[in-house]
Amino acid sequence: MAGGARGQDWKTGILAAFGWPYSTKEDIGLGWQKLLGAVRNYADLEASLLGRVEEVIDFLTVP
Repeated sequence: MAGGARGQDWKTGILAAFGWPYSTKEDIGLGWQKLLGAVRNYADLEASLLGRVEEVIDFLTVP
């Protein structure tokens, strides 16, 4: 998955990386409803993505 453009909203960047519509607030809302509806818990994520999420959490929470 390619990274979004610098300064781009992260939610928009994720939808763009998936190739989903993101032009309007409605597109973004529908895309995130679809995404959140497909993930029940961490076990639904790919291991490589889960590792990156854990790295971000560690980075943001370590004093």
